[in-house]
Amino acid sequence: MRIDGPWKAGLVLDWHTIESKLAGENEFGHPVFETRRTEIGELLYQFKYRSNQQALNQLLALAMQRMAKAKGKFGLVLPVPPSNPIRTVTQQIAAGLALGLASRTSTTALTKVRPTDELKSVTDPARRKDLLSGVFAAAPAQIRGKSILLVDDLYRSGATLEAATEAAYHQGGAGAVYVFAVTRTRVHR
Repeated sequence: MRIDGPWKAGLVLDWHTIESKLAGENEFGHPVFETRRTEIGELLYQFKYRSNQQALNQLLALAMQRMAKAKGKFGLVLPVPPSNPIRTVTQQIAAGLALGLASRTSTTALTKVRPTDELKSVTDPARRKDLLSGVFAAAPAQIRGKSILLVDDLYRSGATLEAATEAAYHQGGAGAVYVFAVTRTRVHR
């Protein structure tokens, strides 16, 4: 499905979940949900939280089926830097897409200049925007004039990809910015 924003074009493969119901609470009083995911949502979950490399391979194959016509179009495929710096999910997805798209990837062309809370737990749109204001730095030496593909695992409100796109254009001097996210949440805040 297409996603609109300050980028030239954006694509998400599928919704993340089909439904999620409250099933009760765990021993710590935290809510527990019974969740049914789409096929792609389940693959992302298995890769991201179960370190299932086969799930990543399947995701990349599905993504390349949808993006085959874009081969050779991007000068750089850039992962959106994660809230948690030890997570490499977007880096691995971006590296796989770069390989399939006959492009290069970089983990230094777009970086975070300060840590942020994990955005999945921030539901207030104004707070999300505040957290993301000026958080990304783009390296003009790597980005200037290039057509780039920004890669994220999950699209929610678009705030993260909007902030990354702004940095790529205004700081990095990108010629064109495209975005790709594996799945999209049904909640947009």
